[in-house]
Amino acid sequence: MFTNVNVRIYQTLQVSHVNAMRMKTKQTIILAIVCALSLLTFKLYCNTNFVFMKDTQHRYMKDLSFYNSEDKETPEPERIVHKTITKATGINNKTVFKEMNISTEFEYFYLNVSQERLNDALLHKHQYRTLLNNDLKCIGKNVFLLVFVHVACHKILRRHLIRSTYGSISEFEDHHIEYIFVLGQTSNITVQREINDESRKYKDIVQGNFVDSYRNLTYKLVFSMFWVNSYCSRAKYVIKVDDDLIINIPFVMSHLQQKAKNNVFTNVLECITQLVSEPLRKGYKTNISILEYPFQTFPPYCSGASSIMSMDVIRKMYDATKQVPFIWIEDVYGGGFLPWVSNIEMQSPRCFLEKVGDKYNDISCSLVYLTDSMRIQRIVWETISNRTKFQCKC
Repeated sequence: MFTNVNVRIYQTLQVSHVNAMRMKTKQTIILAIVCALSLLTFKLYCNTNFVFMKDTQHRYMKDLSFYNSEDKETPEPERIVHKTITKATGINNKTVFKEMNISTEFEYFYLNVSQERLNDALLHKHQYRTLLNNDLKCIGKNVFLLVFVHVACHKILRRHLIRSTYGSISEFEDHHIEYIFVLGQTSNITVQREINDESRKYKDIVQGNFVDSYRNLTYKLVFSMFWVNSYCSRAKYVIKVDDDLIINIPFVMSHLQQKAKNNVFTNVLECITQLVSEPLRKGYKTNISILEYPFQTFPPYCSGASSIMSMDVIRKMYDATKQVPFIWIEDVYGGGFLPWVSNIEMQSPRCFLEKVGDKYNDISCSLVYLTDSMRIQRIVWETISNRTKFQCKC
């Protein structure tokens, strides 16, 4: 009797085990089917939405030997020119860069944007406020050049360095120069107190109502344009520069004076142009997701480190911000999308920027020099200060 019971119990457990295994197998099969359907749906979505990107992998490729040219005669600057762009009539299918046709994915991105993506209080509605302001900076002054410097809140020493180097030059050959440091908000009370004291002492800081962070650089750029339009709109030329650059003031002023003399600098954004660029999806500081920008390439754009423009360019790009959806990468947004929508010509002049290492070539001439070392920045500025305009070569 006892043995029969044990056998029955064993048989029951065995049947239960088999049923459990069958159920687990069914669940596995169902899960595999669901995954396969999801993958198939995703592929169909991609094929439907990204079909226009086919055969575009090399469309921005061109000969870049221009940048390494050693010719004595200075060539004409690279130019990006396109036809008139208006949202009412749509963007033209082709944009011309040195007679090369570029079919831009940005056209689709811009023309098909939903109104929800144009509803940012700061970017699209321009509801900026100045938490710290020096609104008298340009009042009653004939400002030839306004320099606005993008710098993080905590970089107090860097701001002091700039004030003691190129920022110390306020007059050059009867032309007036003004400087302003553009900051966002900080949660560090000690740093904010130092900024308040710094602003009272030097009267060269403006602070906007957005968090100062790497991913908010687009907000900082548009806030800068907001401030320039509101408080220094009569300046003739404007330079945007990051804090790791040194401006060659004598060379820049000579460059701008020649442009003004020839009246050839309106509607032009001068910069280092990036012609071939793909979005980085993961593993990099500048990651941008497919949801943020679902295309394989960016249109040509200006590097955000520095750019030179006339006041009309600031006005046009500031107005264009109301039409362009947010992209957190400042270079692409401010150096690519806004100029394109505004129909602004981008130029990359020779000798615009030089990256400087420990072996600084003191006979080279550039409009700006890039180095994150404060020690090297001082050396570069001392070299600039001690030479005449004929002691360097472009």
